[in-house]
Amino acid sequence: MKLFRTLISWEEALKKVLPHAKRTELEEIRFEDALNRVLAEDILSPIDSPPFDRAAMDGYAIRGEDSFCASPQNPVLLKLTKSQLGEDKNQAELAEGECVPITTGMPLPKGSNAVVMLEYTRERGDTVEIFKPVTPGKNVSFQGEDVKKGEAVLKAGKILRAHDLGMLASLFTRTVKVYKRAKLGIIASGDELIDPALQSSEHEQWQRRQKIADSNSYTLAALTQKIANPYRIGIVRDNYEEIKDALRSSLERGCEGLLVSGGSSVGTRDFLGDAVEDLGELIFHGVAIRPGEPTGFGIINTKPIFVLPGYPVATIAAFELLVRPFLYAMHGVTEERRKILARASKKIPSAVGRTDFVRVKVLRTDQGYYAEPIRVSGSGILSSMTKSDGFVVIPENKEGVAEGELVAVTEYYSW
Repeated sequence: MKLFRTLISWEEALKKVLPHAKRTELEEIRFEDALNRVLAEDILSPIDSPPFDRAAMDGYAIRGEDSFCASPQNPVLLKLTKSQLGEDKNQAELAEGECVPITTGMPLPKGSNAVVMLEYTRERGDTVEIFKPVTPGKNVSFQGEDVKKGEAVLKAGKILRAHDLGMLASLFTRTVKVYKRAKLGIIASGDELIDPALQSSEHEQWQRRQKIADSNSYTLAALTQKIANPYRIGIVRDNYEEIKDALRSSLERGCEGLLVSGGSSVGTRDFLGDAVEDLGELIFHGVAIRPGEPTGFGIINTKPIFVLPGYPVATIAAFELLVRPFLYAMHGVTEERRKILARASKKIPSAVGRTDFVRVKVLRTDQGYYAEPIRVSGSGILSSMTKSDGFVVIPENKEGVAEGELVAVTEYYSW
């Protein structure tokens, strides 16, 4: 059996990893193609939004002062102006005691300062009865109310979401500069693995040989694809030369980095660390995190190689604690992942000298949020991830978390 070269702390591992996160280049793309891309420049609004005072409701544009005495028992009568017909009605200027029909989003006619909702009115020939008073500014969206010209509406380093694309569209921003997505190769190592995407007959044949499904490469691809372009290379057997060939050929195919799971521990058939060291430099192998201790990092031909554990939960923990920060730095992401402050529903044990990645379920009560640890041992129990809503990181200098103590829960997805 081999030993880890040196077991280092999570903080030290981050310090060794992040300097190798070479920032990707920029590219300019259409705003409608920018979902989940990382913005590379601040977006300053070229216009006021809305660009004019507009109606926020269907109804009648009026001078709010003309409706002050209105009630169901004593409606106010306002005159329908001739400008209600034709396309120039918004150029007309309302006089005292007049109103103009208007629909949501239309420019407010000159002289008007409010909109009375349709349900509080009734037309009677060339007049309109108003049953409810409105104050000036009521049911009106004023020019620049949303965004003012020159205002920074989106900051560089933001991962663009659906509503951000809507904002870009509303400002007529046709293209944006974003960071290019790095191509990351993903390899699963292990004689025991089978690709779950195989045809059923092949699958059944392999099952008879007591194989297990390769879940790691699919999980890593899914975790990676929001930031970078994952490239699933497939399964490599526990053979030293085959692993070396897979690493070498993957980088020759244009991969800008590799995530390799399996073969990272200290058994007689764990060759991954040695292969990375043979082809380049193994910067560290072994991190004091649980799960995920057999995690390593190296460089081959200036390309980063993450040596990840074979157990699924350990792989995910290593990704969240080391790979994700690396990818964020590589792609210029500056925003923080959302965290919820919650109280531990029960004691969470931890040992001083290691960082613990604790899966928790978030419970919402009248007294606030509670974090309930998933009581499943073993870094191969993938259901501990599917049952959890997020994770808590217990630092290496802390001996567990007491019941009722506040913890920061990093959510997998924002609610």
